[in-house]
Amino acid sequence: MKPSPLEDKPKHRNTGASRWQVLMDQLSIQRTVRSWRRRTRKQARRHKLSRLIERLPHARLIGDILYQIGFWFEYMLICAGRSVMKTCRAVAMQAGRLMLLILRPFLLGIITLWTDLTEPFRRFRSGMRHIGELSEVLPTESDREIRKEKFRYFRRGTKLYLPVALNALSYLLPVAACAALVYIVHNQLNNQYILEVQVGGETVGFVSSEQVFENASDDVQNRINTAKSVMEASGNTTTDDQWSIEPSYTLTVGTQTMTEGEVANAILSTTSAEVTEGTAVYVDGNLQFILNDGDHLRAYLEAIKAPYEQSSDSDARVSFVHDISLVDGVYLQNSLTTYEEVLRALNEGGGTQTYTASAGDTVQTVLDASGVSWDSLAALNPELTDTEQELEEGQQVITGVASPDLLQVKVIVRDSYTSEIPYDTVETESSDYDFGETVVTTEGQNGLQEITQDLTYIDGTLTEISTVSVETLIEPVTEYITRGTHLQSGMTASYGTGEWMWPVPQYTYVSRWMSSYHNGADICAPYGTPIYASDSGEVVTAGSHWSYGNYVVIDHGNGWTTLYGHMSALGCSVGQAVERGDIIGYVGSTGVSTGNHCHFEMRHNGALVSAQSFFSGM
Repeated sequence: MKPSPLEDKPKHRNTGASRWQVLMDQLSIQRTVRSWRRRTRKQARRHKLSRLIERLPHARLIGDILYQIGFWFEYMLICAGRSVMKTCRAVAMQAGRLMLLILRPFLLGIITLWTDLTEPFRRFRSGMRHIGELSEVLPTESDREIRKEKFRYFRRGTKLYLPVALNALSYLLPVAACAALVYIVHNQLNNQYILEVQVGGETVGFVSSEQVFENASDDVQNRINTAKSVMEASGNTTTDDQWSIEPSYTLTVGTQTMTEGEVANAILSTTSAEVTEGTAVYVDGNLQFILNDGDHLRAYLEAIKAPYEQSSDSDARVSFVHDISLVDGVYLQNSLTTYEEVLRALNEGGGTQTYTASAGDTVQTVLDASGVSWDSLAALNPELTDTEQELEEGQQVITGVASPDLLQVKVIVRDSYTSEIPYDTVETESSDYDFGETVVTTEGQNGLQEITQDLTYIDGTLTEISTVSVETLIEPVTEYITRGTHLQSGMTASYGTGEWMWPVPQYTYVSRWMSSYHNGADICAPYGTPIYASDSGEVVTAGSHWSYGNYVVIDHGNGWTTLYGHMSALGCSVGQAVERGDIIGYVGSTGVSTGNHCHFEMRHNGALVSAQSFFSGM
């Protein structure tokens, strides 16, 4: 049997590439089919719409109208676009001409300036080139003749082009002058001016300002005054010329300056040979003592503060009540005080405070100047008799005693704690609720705040609390309360020009009305229920009665009064003006009573009036 022709064909393996090609072909076919279906559906919709429009009456006329509208709208857009383009081109041309008109003078000026500045250099370069070529132009001339010709050529060129060089200088010189001015001003502004301090024509130092100089001069004078006081206290005599030091200053340029203390040391070192290094003791800013054993005194003062620093919080600030500072420097030898004397003075205190009387002063003058009371002044000065007593000129009057201990230790501790912020309450009235009914529409919430305080202790005793800051952590929420004002039917009654209100609006049960053996209406209500003023008036009685118990009487004017008895507690006082609806007390069973109720009486010109005649619906 012959093999089939198909069997003779080679069999190809189905590779990955062929499978990918088949997949791509399938996707292409699917896209083509979907596209054909979309076109078919679109043509069908268009055909359906065309047939629908053809069925409309006057379809052709409507089509013509729409065509005309579209045509003319497109035409107007094209015309408008052309007009806009034409206008833009015209504006651009005018703007270009204007810019050219504005910039042309500047450009011409720049070109002219550049030409004027570079012309001398171009002429000079050209002349030098020609001078260099003379050797080739005059090959038969001797070197001497060539040099003469070069010199003549240079001289002619100088005379010919001198105006060109001067023209260039007319530009360059102002520019150079401006540059020099800027340089000079810049250097002067950067210069630091200081004061050169001189004593007797000799320079002792430099300071940054006049204030530093003045402070240094005052420091020198304080040191001199201290030396004079020490010498006079020891019985030595002094003269003003002996202690006369007058420093001066001049303005100079420099950078290195000295502090107030350094200048004061330099002045004393220059003006006197009797100086030594020492330590000044300032108390509350005033120079009190000078000694040569400052380190020993520092150790003593630190030892006093040490127990407080060790026992206090690490953030606590420990210092003396009085500002005691030690300043090392150069001082006059005559001003030195021994270490023992300084300790004795510091531990004894600041001494007495006195007032030196002038001519015509009286005791009252001292009182006005010092602010001390007459009793305190008389206790300190037994020789004073009255406020009108005249004082002798120079008389010393003791006005007070300084702190008994200059070495009291002050410790300031900073403390923080949180506390609640009470919320506010806002009350409103609404007729949507019955009278006496209270509804909390928004509940209040307390806030939270952090309070930072400084606690000041003096020798371990708390003396002052100062608030440093208050930070709100949580804002409080305001509570809103609505009180009802609606009175149910029958709770009010008119009389004359006024209107009565049922005194216990929430309760209408009356166990007994007024009768021949009972003077009022007994309104039953639970213990503690509020009782309200039936009308505005003045409280004329608010107290206790053997029968009524705790009771209130209100005078409403025009002869009308009301009484409210058997209250558990009073809510008003005699003489108080009340408005209709104000709480005047609370239901109870005081006096002659068999249960909690409000005994309500009404009187007109002293005669009893039954409340039932006004509130018949109860």
